[in-house]
Parts: sequence; C-alpha cells; structure tokens
Amino acid sequence: MVALALVLLSAFGPDDADLPRSLNVAMPPPKEEFSIWIGGHLGVAGAYDADHPAFVIGGNARAQILPWLGVDGSLDFQTKQEVENSADIFQIPFMATALFYPPFDLPVRLYGQAGFGWTITNVSNGDDDTDLNLLFHLGFGAEFDLADNIMLDANVRFVFATDPPHSGDFSADWAQFTVGIMFRLSK
Repeated sequence: MVALALVLLSAFGPDDADLPRSLNVAMPPPKEEFSIWIGGHLGVAGAYDADHPAFVIGGNARAQILPWLGVDGSLDFQTKQEVENSADIFQIPFMATALFYPPFDLPVRLYGQAGFGWTITNVSNGDDDTDLNLLFHLGFGAEFDLADNIMLDANVRFVFATDPPHSGDFSADWAQFTVGIMFRLSK
C-alpha cells in the first residue's frame, strides 16, 4: 500500500489538484468560507388542517460561516387560509435557521436545516384574535450558483407552531415550499 502511494506521488507530484478525480475527497463546489447573501422568495404553504394552500412571499438574509455551516433569517407573509370551513388563519413567520451542508460532490449544494422563530397568527372565526406563537422547523434545500454573486435557492420546511388560543380544534402547523434568488453582498 505504501509503495502504491509513493508511485502515485512520484507520478502526480505532491499537489492533490493533479491527482485523478477518483482520488480526491468529495467536497461541495468551492464556496467562500464567509459570505453574506440577501434575497427574496415565493412559494406555497399549507396548514395541515387547511382547505387550500396559501401563497408565500418573503425575504431572507444568509451567512455562510464555514463550508459546512450557514445561518439564515427569514420573514414571510402568507395569504389567508380557510381551515375546516370554520376559520381563516393568516400568519407572518419570522424564522432563524441553521443550515448544514454535507460534503457531496454535486452541481448543487444540498443542505439540511433546523431552526426556531415566532409567527404572528391571526385567526378569524367570528372574532379576530391575533397572537405571537413560538415555532420550530426542520427541512432541507438546495442552492445552485447562477453566477459568481447570484444563487438560486429552493427549500422545504416543516413548521411546528404552538396553537393559537381560541382556534378550535385545528393546528397552526404547516409545510412550506419556496424558491428564491439570493445576491452575495460580501466579496
């Protein structure tokens, strides 16, 4: 085994960039160790008890801290959803998210995500009631570079919110899918 390593080093030199692709460690496409991104996104969200999905529009800021770790903060606005023909629910979630990038060698950067936040929830079922509810979320997503400073981002989040008071028997939990464009601010 040592002889094979010496033959490869003598044939290709000490620089691992010269090694055949199959011998390189699989890492995501190069990304700056620290970068800041801002952007917007569109999508759909559906409360698990809702009769139809809501339209989502929002914005987010993202920081790439390490090649395998990032953070994201987002603010979304969801259109009203009718729940079990008895109430309308309108939510404005604020989410803080940790992003975890596995070392896959693909044309897109995949990530898992977990986070927490709050949602302003308005329930209309005869009376209007607006509350601030704690939420937690899990999900996954993918980033694709369109240019050096422009990135396409798509993600799915499963959100678990504390139920608003006076909401009846329905839950404020929802699933959300968004697609957006992000622009790099840092060099």
